[in-house]
Parts: sequence; structure tokens; C-alpha cells
Amino acid sequence: MKSPISLGLICLFGLLLLTACVGTTPASRFYMLEPLTTSFAIAPSSGQAARLALALAPVKVPHYLERAQIVSAAGKNTYQLDELHRWAESLDENMTRILLQNLTQLLSADVALTTSKRAQQSEFRLAVNVLEFHVDTQQQAKLVAQWQLNRGDTVILSQQTAHQVPVASEDISLKVQALNQCFNLLSQDIAGAIARLKP
Repeated sequence: MKSPISLGLICLFGLLLLTACVGTTPASRFYMLEPLTTSFAIAPSSGQAARLALALAPVKVPHYLERAQIVSAAGKNTYQLDELHRWAESLDENMTRILLQNLTQLLSADVALTTSKRAQQSEFRLAVNVLEFHVDTQQQAKLVAQWQLNRGDTVILSQQTAHQVPVASEDISLKVQALNQCFNLLSQDIAGAIARLKP
């Protein structure tokens, strides 16, 4: 029969071992998409009266992206979730905010979310539906999106845009940067198409 002291030492050793195991678990890291950093404008403003008014609907993402974990392709019909590397906020909300910032800068426009009262005065309405947004097995960051521009009930533009940016290594930070570049390229595509419509 073990003495109370021996049992106590065993329990203490087990507790210390458990604490050590928990302590070695790597901490999660969090990431966000960022807007364009250049001041380049596709359609420079010629005055307050000329500013384009654009209502932006919240960006939609597929269900496989409606999670905190960053998703990557692992093979044919196979994807993996990175438990240690996560988006700092909902990806659709992050994309919506970045697109609003990018279009405001690129078009020198008054861009408002469709959920705001200011959007009721907008001449145009833009909706973006992301279909794919991940790094594939060939280490290519990939974005596919459909977007539509309306003036009232009339469809002015309806397009599908795709971008791929190579990733230099398995470093998750580089993967996020490449995905970010894809999304900013989409912003530039949309801004360029809208700018060509302006009189």
C-alpha cells in the first residue's frame, strides 16, 4: 500500500507533466487583409461635384471560408484548416472594408455600404461574390470572384475575375500576403472598369 506522501508526489508529478505539455502548445497567430498602400488613383477627382457615389453590398464568401482558420488546398477535393493561423475577423467583413477603402482611393469616390443611409443617394450599386480564395497545392494564391454593377435596376457590368499570385515558401505570412495581393488586384480591376464608365 502506497503512503499518502507517495500518492501526493505521484499526483504532483502528473500535474507538473500536464502543465508542461499544455505550456508547449504554440500560440495561435492572427491575420488580416490590408488595403492598397499607394496613393495612385485610377480616376482622380476633379472636384466635389464630380465625385462618383457608389453603394457597396457586403462581400459574400463561400461557406468553406466562413471560419476563423485559414484554408489551403491539400489535394484533389481536399482542404486543410490551419488551427494555429487564423483570420482576426470574419473574412467577409474584412474583405468588405478593404474593398471600400480601395475603391474610395482608386476612384476618388464616395463609397458607402448598402446598409448605411448614405448609400440611398448613390447612383451605382456594386455586389461582389467571392467563389474561391485560398492557396492551392501548386503554391499559388488563388482568387475567383463574380461582381456586378447596377445603376438602379439596370445591370451595367457583370463579370468574373480571377487572379493567381505565386507563394515563395510554406510561410503562412507569405501566403496571406499573396492572397492580399490577389484581393487588391480585384479591387483595381473593378475600379478600372467603373472608371471607364464615367463620362
